[in-house]
Amino acid sequence: MTPAEVAQLLKEQAEAYEAILLAERKEAELARAEHLLQRLQDHTRSKNQIDKMVSAYEELSKILDLHAIRVSLRENMLQERIDDLKSIISEIARPTAQPLPPALPEEKPETRPKGIRKAKLPISTVVTKHLEGKKVSSHTIKNAKKTLQLFISCFGDMDVRDINGSTVGDFRDALLSLPTVHGRGRKGLSIQEEIDRVLSEELETIAPKTVKNHFSRISPAWADLVRREVVSRNPWQGWDFDTTQKVIRRAWTEQELTTLITTRWERTAISERTFRGMVTMALYTGMRLGEIANLRNEDIIEKDGILCFVIGPHDDGWKPKTPAGIRVVPVHSELMRFGIMDYMKKGEKYLFSELRGSDVRSRGQTFANEFSKHKTSLGLPLAVTFHGFRHTVSTRLRNVRADIREVWIDALLGHEASHKSMGTLNYLSGIDTENLHKVVENIRYPIEIFTI
Repeated sequence: MTPAEVAQLLKEQAEAYEAILLAERKEAELARAEHLLQRLQDHTRSKNQIDKMVSAYEELSKILDLHAIRVSLRENMLQERIDDLKSIISEIARPTAQPLPPALPEEKPETRPKGIRKAKLPISTVVTKHLEGKKVSSHTIKNAKKTLQLFISCFGDMDVRDINGSTVGDFRDALLSLPTVHGRGRKGLSIQEEIDRVLSEELETIAPKTVKNHFSRISPAWADLVRREVVSRNPWQGWDFDTTQKVIRRAWTEQELTTLITTRWERTAISERTFRGMVTMALYTGMRLGEIANLRNEDIIEKDGILCFVIGPHDDGWKPKTPAGIRVVPVHSELMRFGIMDYMKKGEKYLFSELRGSDVRSRGQTFANEFSKHKTSLGLPLAVTFHGFRHTVSTRLRNVRADIREVWIDALLGHEASHKSMGTLNYLSGIDTENLHKVVENIRYPIEIFTI
């Protein structure tokens, strides 16, 4: 080979080596780039996980801060109550500032000082002793003890000096809310459970005349206490018993409504969502518990351009309490704002589908039981019931603008007309939806009821 050919061969080998080296460099750079990309992806995943953890930590921190605020507020409220009680106890225990009287010769006082509270005087002992000291029949004694047992079932065996007009008034309300069949058929039910039966089974309540008889059995014992100056007055006297009215139930006060609405629902057999919906329906329609519980999705229709609830007999046998209960109730604008239409579920028959019934148990029974337990836990009176929302609506409507006629209110609530003449009945059946809508929209409350 000539020197030129050798040189050319070496040059070609050098170029081949350089090509191989360049290829290996590119492969190494590619592997390094893939490694860097993998690390970048791992870093990105780690960062996302860290961000989620940070977000979760911040949310948890907010929840803990809110819980701490609530605990602090509760502790402050409890401390204020404790301080108030301490103040009251100190005030009671504080000795009078009067100077001691000069020493007198030892002698028995003619009368004992007033205001010194001796042994407890439970109502059971006082009434029993009163009966024993009178010439009364066994029938009278039996009835008096029955009344006494009713009182003790409501309030316990109270000291007669602690029983005032407020206590007796609550007892009157409770008696007026009991069913006429109280004590018959179902044994072992509490007073509250008996009152609940009125709601769920739409029973008639005890007549005012019967309640008046209960009061007359206890009042004479208090007359003796007044004469003996054990108590200053007889709280069992002076009550009005309208014997022309069969059922008397009172409306909710504004304070009682506020307590109910602002306190958390703690029951488990019925959800808080259903509780809120049922209460809001009652407050803005005046419908009975049974009417709300049995309201079907198909009963919500548009009539004369106004969305309405239609209350009428069902194919399964359920029907309103009275013929006057067959009616239409326009949907209040506050119910729409609340979101009542969100309770309609596809495939469900009833608006409040959570409620269940059977052959021996009405659809509203479980709700009535849970509602009364919740109400009792809030310390609300026995006679303040779900049915009281109906009376609340009636009372508010009869105290608003003068251009709302009584017969319109009766038609909305399903009441029998006060005057059952043929002309009145014809007029009731001809009341147009617009007038009923006007009545409904006048149901207003000074506080916000609920938000869904």
